Amino acid sequence: MSAEPEPTLLAFVQYNQWANQELMALCATLDVGVVEAANPGAYGSILATFLHVVRAEAGFLRRILGVAPEPPFAWDGQPSLAQLAAFEAELSRHLQEMVRSVAPTQNVHEEGQGWSFDYEARLIFMSIAYHGIAHRTDITTFLSRAGVTVPELDVWGYQAAHPEQFGARIVRTGQGDAEA
Repeated sequence: MSAEPEPTLLAFVQYNQWANQELMALCATLDVGVVEAANPGAYGSILATFLHVVRAEAGFLRRILGVAPEPPFAWDGQPSLAQLAAFEAELSRHLQEMVRSVAPTQNVHEEGQGWSFDYEARLIFMSIAYHGIAHRTDITTFLSRAGVTVPELDVWGYQAAHPEQFGARIVRTGQGDAEA
């Protein structure tokens, strides 16, 4: 693989980390009762869902590289959102490096008792973004129902936060009132 990965793959991993961090920061301002409340039809409470997301990111690294950083907390020790956010930021740096250094078509081999599974690394690359989006949607839906105003976490929100990464610029022409 060339020294620089396909930019969209890297952008998806960067977007995923930004959206996770934005939502964790919002949730850190909420009452602990909201963060630990059951979320029927979803993975679990907000805290449990973020724990699952962060643990999965470590698992994505482990599946491709065979190793992943260990958190400074016990997975079953009920880490705080601040601890999860800090560790997620570290994992994201490793995920970005993995996308930079592993060819998307590199074979990934997994084995279990009575089975083996081979697939291309790009399946994991896609999973990073998809998994995060799915669970952030669960959380933002729950928060919206609870009356919490949630930030715009889609790719347009990311672009607004990082226009330099997309060559984005708005030119006002003075014609009409339409927003770009």
